[in-house]
Amino acid sequence: MTKAIYVRLANIKQCLIHCINENWLFSDDPLTQAFCLERLTLWAYSDILEQKLTNELGDKCWRAPDKLLIVVSEKDPLGTLEALLAGYLIGSPIRIKARLSTQWLYQLRAYLGLNENECEILDWSSENQNNEHILNGVEAILLAGGDALIQHYRKVTPAQIKLIELGPKISAMAILGSSLPDISLILKDVCLFRQQVCSSPRFILLENEDCAQQLYQQLSIALPSLPPLPKALKLQQMAQAHEYSLSRDLLNNEKPTRYDANSGWAITYQTQFAPQYWLNFGFQLIVGSVEHYLQLAQKQWFARLQTLGYHGSLLSISPQHYCFTRYCPIGSMHSRPMTATHDGFFMLATLVFFINQEG
Repeated sequence: MTKAIYVRLANIKQCLIHCINENWLFSDDPLTQAFCLERLTLWAYSDILEQKLTNELGDKCWRAPDKLLIVVSEKDPLGTLEALLAGYLIGSPIRIKARLSTQWLYQLRAYLGLNENECEILDWSSENQNNEHILNGVEAILLAGGDALIQHYRKVTPAQIKLIELGPKISAMAILGSSLPDISLILKDVCLFRQQVCSSPRFILLENEDCAQQLYQQLSIALPSLPPLPKALKLQQMAQAHEYSLSRDLLNNEKPTRYDANSGWAITYQTQFAPQYWLNFGFQLIVGSVEHYLQLAQKQWFARLQTLGYHGSLLSISPQHYCFTRYCPIGSMHSRPMTATHDGFFMLATLVFFINQEG
Protein backbone atom coordinates (compact mmCIF):
# COMPACT_ATOMS: atom_id res chain seq x y z
CA MET A 1 0.00 0.00 0.00
CA THR A 2 1.13 3.53 -0.69
CA LYS A 3 2.41 6.07 1.80
CA ALA A 4 -0.64 8.24 1.04
CA ILE A 5 -3.08 5.75 2.54
CA TYR A 6 -1.17 5.72 5.82
CA VAL A 7 -1.26 9.51 5.85
CA ARG A 8 -5.03 9.36 5.41
CA LEU A 9 -5.23 6.79 8.20
CA ALA A 10 -3.36 9.15 10.54
CA ASN A 11 -5.66 12.00 9.51
CA ILE A 12 -8.70 9.89 10.35
CA LYS A 13 -7.39 9.14 13.81
CA GLN A 14 -6.67 12.81 14.44
CA CYS A 15 -10.15 13.65 13.19
CA LEU A 16 -11.72 11.14 15.56
CA ILE A 17 -9.79 12.65 18.46
CA HIS A 18 -11.31 16.04 17.54
CA CYS A 19 -14.79 14.46 17.63
CA ILE A 20 -14.13 12.95 21.05
CA ASN A 21 -12.53 16.03 22.61
CA GLU A 22 -15.30 18.29 21.29
CA ASN A 23 -17.94 15.78 22.49
CA TRP A 24 -19.85 15.76 19.23
CA LEU A 25 -23.51 14.99 19.85
CA PHE A 26 -24.66 11.85 18.05
CA SER A 27 -27.79 11.11 20.11
CA ASP A 28 -29.92 12.77 22.78
CA ASP A 29 -30.09 9.39 24.55
CA PRO A 30 -27.16 9.41 27.03
CA LEU A 31 -26.47 5.68 26.70
CA THR A 32 -26.41 5.79 22.90
CA GLN A 33 -24.23 8.90 22.99
CA ALA A 34 -21.77 7.21 25.36
CA PHE A 35 -21.70 4.09 23.18
CA CYS A 36 -20.89 6.16 20.07
CA LEU A 37 -18.06 8.02 21.78
CA GLU A 38 -16.65 4.76 23.14
CA ARG A 39 -16.62 3.30 19.64
CA LEU A 40 -14.80 6.36 18.26
CA THR A 41 -12.31 6.19 21.14
CA LEU A 42 -11.55 2.56 20.33
CA TRP A 43 -10.84 3.41 16.70
CA ALA A 44 -8.74 6.46 17.54
CA TYR A 45 -6.53 4.94 20.23
CA SER A 46 -6.01 1.37 19.02
CA ASP A 47 -4.57 -0.33 15.93
CA ILE A 48 -7.95 -1.73 14.82
CA LEU A 49 -8.12 0.43 11.70
CA GLU A 50 -4.56 -0.59 10.75
CA GLN A 51 -5.51 -4.25 11.21
CA LYS A 52 -8.58 -3.82 9.04
CA LEU A 53 -6.62 -2.06 6.33
CA THR A 54 -3.96 -4.77 6.31
CA ASN A 55 -6.43 -7.68 6.43
CA GLU A 56 -8.66 -6.44 3.63
CA LEU A 57 -6.31 -4.59 1.28
CA GLY A 58 -2.74 -5.10 2.50
CA ASP A 59 -1.30 -7.63 0.03
CA LYS A 60 -3.68 -6.96 -2.86
CA CYS A 61 -3.59 -4.76 -5.94
CA TRP A 62 -6.61 -2.46 -6.04
CA ARG A 63 -7.90 0.98 -6.94
CA ALA A 64 -10.56 3.23 -5.46
CA PRO A 65 -13.69 4.27 -7.37
CA ASP A 66 -13.24 7.46 -9.40
CA LYS A 67 -16.20 8.79 -7.41
CA LEU A 68 -18.14 7.13 -4.59
CA LEU A 69 -21.78 8.08 -3.93
CA ILE A 70 -22.83 7.47 -0.32
CA VAL A 71 -26.53 7.25 0.58
CA VAL A 72 -26.97 5.73 4.03
CA SER A 73 -29.67 5.72 6.68
CA GLU A 74 -28.96 8.04 9.59
CA LYS A 75 -30.76 5.95 12.21
CA ASP A 76 -27.32 4.76 13.25
CA PRO A 77 -25.81 8.14 14.25
CA LEU A 78 -22.32 7.02 13.25
CA GLY A 79 -23.30 5.42 9.94
CA THR A 80 -22.73 8.47 7.78
CA LEU A 81 -19.45 9.26 9.53
CA GLU A 82 -18.21 5.70 9.06
CA ALA A 83 -19.10 5.66 5.36
CA LEU A 84 -17.39 8.98 4.67
CA LEU A 85 -14.22 7.93 6.51
CA ALA A 86 -14.12 4.62 4.62
CA GLY A 87 -14.38 6.44 1.28
CA TYR A 88 -11.70 8.91 2.34
CA LEU A 89 -9.37 6.14 3.56
CA ILE A 90 -9.30 4.39 0.18
CA GLY A 91 -8.75 7.74 -1.55
CA SER A 92 -12.00 8.00 -3.48
CA PRO A 93 -13.65 11.36 -4.29
CA ILE A 94 -16.97 11.39 -2.40
CA ARG A 95 -20.49 12.60 -3.02
CA ILE A 96 -22.59 12.07 0.11
CA LYS A 97 -26.27 12.62 0.81
CA ALA A 98 -27.20 13.49 4.39
CA ARG A 99 -29.76 15.37 6.45
CA LEU A 100 -29.35 14.91 10.20
CA SER A 101 -25.56 14.74 9.93
CA THR A 102 -24.99 17.64 7.54
CA GLN A 103 -23.70 20.15 10.09
CA TRP A 104 -20.87 18.03 11.41
CA LEU A 105 -20.09 16.55 7.98
CA TYR A 106 -18.85 20.00 6.97
CA GLN A 107 -16.64 20.04 10.07
CA LEU A 108 -15.40 16.56 9.26
CA ARG A 109 -14.56 17.59 5.71
CA ALA A 110 -12.62 20.58 6.99
CA TYR A 111 -10.66 18.49 9.52
CA LEU A 112 -9.69 16.06 6.73
CA GLY A 113 -8.55 18.93 4.50
CA LEU A 114 -10.96 18.09 1.67
CA ASN A 115 -12.45 20.60 -0.75
CA GLU A 116 -15.94 20.53 -2.29
CA ASN A 117 -14.76 18.56 -5.33
CA GLU A 118 -13.14 15.92 -3.15
CA CYS A 119 -16.15 15.64 -0.79
CA GLU A 120 -19.47 16.94 -2.10
CA ILE A 121 -22.20 17.10 0.57
CA LEU A 122 -25.82 17.06 -0.67
CA ASP A 123 -29.12 17.43 1.15
CA TRP A 124 -30.73 14.06 1.94
CA SER A 125 -34.13 14.88 0.46
CA SER A 126 -34.82 12.67 -2.57
CA GLU A 127 -38.04 14.39 -3.63
CA ASN A 128 -37.78 15.38 -7.29
CA GLN A 129 -34.06 14.58 -7.21
CA ASN A 130 -32.20 14.82 -10.51
CA ASN A 131 -30.94 11.24 -10.83
CA GLU A 132 -28.73 12.09 -13.78
CA HIS A 133 -27.00 14.80 -11.75
CA ILE A 134 -26.66 12.62 -8.65
CA LEU A 135 -25.06 9.80 -10.65
CA ASN A 136 -22.84 11.97 -12.85
CA GLY A 137 -19.26 10.73 -12.69
CA VAL A 138 -20.08 8.10 -10.06
CA GLU A 139 -18.38 4.70 -10.38
CA ALA A 140 -19.70 3.07 -7.19
CA ILE A 141 -22.64 3.63 -4.83
CA LEU A 142 -22.80 2.64 -1.16
CA LEU A 143 -26.45 2.23 -0.19
CA ALA A 144 -27.76 1.49 3.30
CA GLY A 145 -31.46 1.82 4.04
CA GLY A 146 -34.92 0.48 3.36
CA ASP A 147 -36.36 -1.46 0.46
CA ALA A 148 -37.70 1.66 -1.29
CA LEU A 149 -34.27 3.32 -1.31
CA ILE A 150 -32.53 0.28 -2.72
CA GLN A 151 -35.23 -0.39 -5.31
CA HIS A 152 -34.99 3.23 -6.49
CA TYR A 153 -31.25 3.09 -7.11
CA ARG A 154 -31.50 -0.34 -8.73
CA LYS A 155 -33.95 1.19 -11.17
CA VAL A 156 -32.07 4.38 -12.06
CA THR A 157 -28.44 3.23 -11.86
CA PRO A 158 -26.71 2.28 -15.14
CA ALA A 159 -25.38 -1.28 -15.22
CA GLN A 160 -21.72 -0.23 -15.28
CA ILE A 161 -21.94 1.50 -11.88
CA LYS A 162 -21.10 -0.75 -8.94
CA LEU A 163 -23.92 -0.99 -6.37
CA ILE A 164 -22.98 -1.91 -2.79
CA GLU A 165 -26.26 -2.64 -1.04
CA LEU A 166 -26.89 -2.90 2.68
CA GLY A 167 -30.61 -3.55 2.91
CA PRO A 168 -32.72 -3.79 6.07
CA LYS A 169 -31.94 -6.72 8.35
CA ILE A 170 -33.66 -8.39 11.31
CA SER A 171 -31.91 -9.36 14.56
CA ALA A 172 -33.16 -11.33 17.55
CA MET A 173 -32.32 -12.79 20.97
CA ALA A 174 -32.48 -16.40 22.14
CA ILE A 175 -32.43 -17.34 25.84
CA LEU A 176 -31.59 -21.03 26.06
CA GLY A 177 -31.84 -23.07 29.22
CA SER A 178 -33.23 -22.17 32.63
CA SER A 179 -31.36 -18.98 33.52
CA LEU A 180 -31.67 -15.34 32.48
CA PRO A 181 -28.90 -12.91 31.58
CA ASP A 182 -28.67 -9.74 33.63
CA ILE A 183 -31.55 -7.52 32.54
CA SER A 184 -29.14 -4.61 31.95
CA LEU A 185 -27.62 -6.56 29.05
CA ILE A 186 -31.03 -7.09 27.44
CA LEU A 187 -31.94 -3.42 27.89
CA LYS A 188 -28.65 -2.33 26.36
CA ASP A 189 -29.11 -4.37 23.19
CA VAL A 190 -32.76 -3.45 22.72
CA CYS A 191 -32.70 0.23 23.65
CA LEU A 192 -29.46 1.52 22.12
CA PHE A 193 -30.24 3.55 18.98
CA ARG A 194 -33.90 3.34 20.11
CA GLN A 195 -34.16 -0.09 18.47
CA GLN A 196 -33.86 1.40 14.99
CA VAL A 197 -30.72 -0.24 13.56
CA CYS A 198 -30.24 -3.68 11.99
CA SER A 199 -28.45 -5.10 15.04
CA SER A 200 -31.37 -4.17 17.32
CA PRO A 201 -33.24 -7.34 18.42
CA ARG A 202 -36.87 -7.31 17.31
CA PHE A 203 -37.95 -10.36 19.34
CA ILE A 204 -36.76 -12.53 22.23
CA LEU A 205 -37.13 -16.33 22.14
CA LEU A 206 -37.24 -18.23 25.44
CA GLU A 207 -37.56 -21.98 25.85
CA ASN A 208 -38.21 -21.92 29.61
CA GLU A 209 -41.62 -20.64 30.76
CA ASP A 210 -40.44 -19.67 34.25
CA CYS A 211 -37.64 -17.57 32.75
CA ALA A 212 -40.12 -15.93 30.39
CA GLN A 213 -42.44 -14.95 33.24
CA GLN A 214 -39.54 -13.60 35.29
CA LEU A 215 -38.32 -11.53 32.37
CA TYR A 216 -41.84 -10.24 31.70
CA GLN A 217 -42.01 -8.98 35.30
CA GLN A 218 -38.53 -7.45 35.24
CA LEU A 219 -39.22 -5.63 31.99
CA SER A 220 -42.60 -4.38 33.26
CA ILE A 221 -40.78 -2.72 36.15
CA ALA A 222 -38.08 -1.29 33.83
CA LEU A 223 -40.39 0.26 31.19
CA PRO A 224 -40.86 3.70 32.85
CA SER A 225 -37.09 4.26 33.14
CA LEU A 226 -36.22 3.51 29.50
CA PRO A 227 -35.02 6.32 27.18
CA PRO A 228 -38.25 7.95 25.93
CA LEU A 229 -39.30 7.55 22.33
CA PRO A 230 -40.22 10.64 20.28
CA LYS A 231 -43.78 11.86 20.82
CA ALA A 232 -45.09 10.67 17.44
CA LEU A 233 -43.75 7.16 18.05
CA LYS A 234 -45.28 7.09 21.54
CA LEU A 235 -48.71 7.83 20.10
CA GLN A 236 -48.32 5.11 17.47
CA GLN A 237 -47.29 2.65 20.16
CA MET A 238 -50.23 3.61 22.37
CA ALA A 239 -52.75 3.03 19.56
CA GLN A 240 -51.11 -0.26 18.57
CA ALA A 241 -50.92 -1.53 22.17
CA HIS A 242 -54.61 -0.75 22.68
CA GLU A 243 -55.52 -2.57 19.46
CA TYR A 244 -53.51 -5.65 20.40
CA SER A 245 -54.96 -5.76 23.90
CA LEU A 246 -58.38 -6.09 22.30
CA SER A 247 -57.06 -8.99 20.19
CA ARG A 248 -55.72 -10.94 23.16
CA ASP A 249 -58.49 -13.55 22.99
CA LEU A 250 -57.24 -14.58 19.54
CA LEU A 251 -53.95 -15.80 21.03
CA ASN A 252 -53.22 -18.68 23.39
CA ASN A 253 -52.04 -18.24 26.99
CA GLU A 254 -51.05 -14.63 26.53
CA LYS A 255 -50.16 -12.16 29.23
CA PRO A 256 -51.49 -8.65 28.68
CA THR A 257 -49.48 -6.21 26.59
CA ARG A 258 -47.66 -3.72 28.82
CA TYR A 259 -47.29 -0.16 27.54
CA ASP A 260 -45.74 2.78 29.39
CA ALA A 261 -47.08 6.15 28.34
CA ASN A 262 -44.05 8.06 29.64
CA SER A 263 -41.34 6.14 27.80
CA GLY A 264 -43.44 4.76 24.92
CA TRP A 265 -41.88 1.28 25.24
CA ALA A 266 -43.96 -1.89 25.56
CA ILE A 267 -43.88 -5.66 26.09
CA THR A 268 -45.82 -8.48 24.47
CA TYR A 269 -45.84 -12.09 25.71
CA GLN A 270 -46.76 -14.85 23.27
CA THR A 271 -46.66 -18.61 22.99
CA GLN A 272 -46.74 -18.63 19.21
CA PHE A 273 -44.76 -16.90 16.47
CA ALA A 274 -47.10 -14.09 15.41
CA PRO A 275 -45.24 -11.02 14.07
CA GLN A 276 -48.56 -9.42 13.15
CA TYR A 277 -49.14 -8.88 16.88
CA TRP A 278 -45.76 -7.32 17.61
CA LEU A 279 -45.35 -3.68 18.54
CA ASN A 280 -43.03 -1.38 16.61
CA PHE A 281 -40.80 -0.70 19.63
CA GLY A 282 -40.28 -2.91 22.63
CA PHE A 283 -39.87 -6.46 23.83
CA GLN A 284 -41.66 -9.28 22.05
CA LEU A 285 -41.29 -12.33 24.32
CA ILE A 286 -42.01 -15.63 22.56
CA VAL A 287 -42.07 -18.77 24.69
CA GLY A 288 -41.58 -22.29 23.31
CA SER A 289 -39.20 -24.22 21.07
CA VAL A 290 -36.37 -21.86 20.12
CA GLU A 291 -35.31 -24.12 17.26
CA HIS A 292 -38.83 -24.14 15.80
CA TYR A 293 -39.21 -20.37 16.11
CA LEU A 294 -35.84 -19.82 14.44
CA GLN A 295 -37.06 -21.92 11.52
CA LEU A 296 -40.18 -19.75 11.29
CA ALA A 297 -38.07 -16.59 11.45
CA GLN A 298 -35.93 -17.85 8.60
CA LYS A 299 -39.02 -18.38 6.47
CA GLN A 300 -40.48 -15.00 7.46
CA TRP A 301 -37.29 -13.02 6.73
CA PHE A 302 -35.35 -15.17 4.31
CA ALA A 303 -31.90 -13.69 3.61
CA ARG A 304 -32.61 -10.76 5.95
CA LEU A 305 -31.48 -12.14 9.31
CA GLN A 306 -28.39 -10.54 10.79
CA THR A 307 -27.44 -10.93 14.49
CA LEU A 308 -28.63 -13.46 17.06
CA GLY A 309 -27.75 -12.51 20.61
CA TYR A 310 -27.87 -15.57 22.86
CA HIS A 311 -27.66 -16.62 26.51
CA GLY A 312 -26.97 -20.24 27.41
CA SER A 313 -25.57 -23.03 25.25
CA LEU A 314 -25.93 -23.10 21.47
CA LEU A 315 -25.64 -26.91 21.49
CA SER A 316 -29.43 -27.26 21.31
CA ILE A 317 -29.55 -25.47 17.96
CA SER A 318 -27.40 -25.59 14.83
CA PRO A 319 -26.29 -22.05 13.92
CA GLN A 320 -25.25 -23.03 10.40
CA HIS A 321 -28.84 -24.05 9.63
CA TYR A 322 -30.13 -20.49 9.91
CA CYS A 323 -29.48 -17.32 7.96
CA PHE A 324 -28.02 -15.24 10.79
CA THR A 325 -24.57 -13.92 9.87
CA ARG A 326 -23.44 -13.31 13.45
CA TYR A 327 -23.95 -15.01 16.84
CA CYS A 328 -22.83 -13.21 20.00
CA PRO A 329 -23.60 -13.13 23.74
CA ILE A 330 -26.49 -10.89 24.78
CA GLY A 331 -25.13 -7.48 25.72
CA SER A 332 -22.80 -7.18 22.72
CA MET A 333 -25.19 -7.15 19.76
CA HIS A 334 -24.11 -3.64 18.68
CA SER A 335 -20.40 -4.27 19.29
CA ARG A 336 -19.43 -6.16 16.15
CA PRO A 337 -15.62 -6.27 15.89
CA MET A 338 -14.31 -3.75 13.36
CA THR A 339 -12.28 -6.50 11.69
CA ALA A 340 -15.28 -8.81 11.21
CA THR A 341 -16.27 -9.76 7.67
CA HIS A 342 -19.76 -8.22 7.88
CA ASP A 343 -19.27 -4.88 9.56
CA GLY A 344 -21.66 -2.38 8.08
CA PHE A 345 -20.53 0.73 6.25
CA PHE A 346 -16.77 0.39 6.76
CA MET A 347 -16.29 -2.38 4.18
CA LEU A 348 -13.03 -1.54 2.46
CA ALA A 349 -12.79 -4.72 0.38
CA THR A 350 -16.29 -4.17 -0.97
CA LEU A 351 -15.74 -0.53 -1.89
CA VAL A 352 -12.63 -0.95 -4.05
CA PHE A 353 -11.94 -2.58 -7.42
CA PHE A 354 -9.34 -5.36 -7.28
CA ILE A 355 -6.79 -5.65 -10.07
CA ASN A 356 -5.10 -8.78 -11.43
CA GLN A 357 -1.62 -8.17 -12.80
CA GLU A 358 -0.42 -11.15 -14.85
CA GLY A 359 2.64 -12.02 -16.91
